[in-house]
Amino acid sequence: MTAMTPRERFLAACRRQPVDRTPAWVMRQAGRYLPEYRAVRKHHDFLGMVRTPEAAAEVTLQPIRRFGMDAAVIFSDILVPHAAMGLDVRFEEGEGPKLAPCVRTPEDVEALRDFDAWRDTGFLGEAIRRVRAELGGERAIIGFCGAPWTSASYMIEGASSRNFEHAKRMLHGDPACFARLCERLVDNLVPYLRMQVEAGADVLQVFDSWGGAFDARTWSESLLPSTRRLVHEAKALGVPVILYVNGCSQLLETLVDTGADVLGLDWRVDPADAIRRTGGKVALQGNLDPCVLFAPPEVVERETRRVLDSFRDAPGHIFNLGSGILPGVPTASMEAVFRVVQGRQAMEARVS
Repeated sequence: MTAMTPRERFLAACRRQPVDRTPAWVMRQAGRYLPEYRAVRKHHDFLGMVRTPEAAAEVTLQPIRRFGMDAAVIFSDILVPHAAMGLDVRFEEGEGPKLAPCVRTPEDVEALRDFDAWRDTGFLGEAIRRVRAELGGERAIIGFCGAPWTSASYMIEGASSRNFEHAKRMLHGDPACFARLCERLVDNLVPYLRMQVEAGADVLQVFDSWGGAFDARTWSESLLPSTRRLVHEAKALGVPVILYVNGCSQLLETLVDTGADVLGLDWRVDPADAIRRTGGKVALQGNLDPCVLFAPPEVVERETRRVLDSFRDAPGHIFNLGSGILPGVPTASMEAVFRVVQGRQAMEARVS
């Protein structure tokens, strides 16, 4: 097969078309494991980096320059729309995000404001434009947002949660209120994704970081309608859509019904089982355990080969971790991953 550009390769895999090799990127690939990221971070707090297009574009590009991933995921956060809808969003060092006020009643839901994506979150669009200016048409750019459940749970809980007591209380105890909250979220997330595509994003990923908190029946009854609407309206923007649900092994058949082009798999999902249960209807993304990257490089290489071999029969496969890369991962581990994915010859040619 004729050699493809990274962008061509990535988009073809999303559409389950033939590729010259498996494309690869890593969730949270622009982050604290990189020394050049930490150098930029010294001058900004986290949200300051997100809201400064020059800084966001720079850290988006850092892993591309170092490792040559096929796609750049824009440096941002799934809580950007929450702030635009009127909540106070703060990141406490060592504690994670805090949101106020909590959204727990029908009145709270209606008090949320609709936002103009270019006016209120245009810094993200400008960051994407800057990344596109450096990458040209060579590599893909991934934009993203949170899924309805994950987005709603942050609003309801006011923070990360282990058990989602308040969010599940609303979902089960006041399903009309919960459905209305999801409706408000999707009404705002679709224009937010449109802005990212207009700025230059080639692919959109929907993150349902907490979707694994449900059994398949509840997810299908309570979360599928809003998620499917978000996916379908995102696809109508003319780009492939990846749906990543952490803890999704019990949900695979239901997730196919969302209409997503690609399903992102966490590391707990057996590739052969995923291929069988999704029936060739979607491309698959994943799913190396992020903690493998703390092992010696030769182990990382072995496990990367294992993942690639496991998805050999998939109709489309994008190599990724099963979750985001963790702080403290040695850069040598990422070099080992991409040495295997790209092939030594490609790596040496890029570095020389």
